[in-house]
Amino acid sequence: MEAQPRVMICPRCGQPVSYIERQRRGNQVYYYAVHYEGYERGPDGRVHKKVRRCYLGPAEYIEVSKLHANLGLTLKGLIEEGRERDYMEALVRSVRDRIRGGRLTAGEARELAAALSRFSEELKELARELSEYAAGATPRGAVNGRGPSEGAGRAALREP
Repeated sequence: MEAQPRVMICPRCGQPVSYIERQRRGNQVYYYAVHYEGYERGPDGRVHKKVRRCYLGPAEYIEVSKLHANLGLTLKGLIEEGRERDYMEALVRSVRDRIRGGRLTAGEARELAAALSRFSEELKELARELSEYAAGATPRGAVNGRGPSEGAGRAALREP
């Protein structure tokens, strides 16, 4: 029995995505979710493919990332996989660099230590859930044996 191919669901409109379109403008790349909606006859009598595009954002948020440079963060668009991991790694590096460089006050250090202690148990639980999910086990909170993000796979990437 073959597994069903996963269909990416558009984060903007909630509809299935036919493919992802990548457009380059200057030094920036922008992504669009393209929804195939069949064919229609134009005023000239010719048949045209009907598609609708939902803007998904840039590959990287260059200007706003400059405001977060002190944290080592480069904010990424919706389509970029692994951005959660990249953000967590950058924040850990940022805190370590501030400690080693003596750029933390004692109050800031206490505040960050308390926050990390609170997150510690949640992160352990999340790691366990991710391991179970990767192994194919049904995650807690799943309905009818399907995880909360079922169907959120990747669509094909196309350039116009």
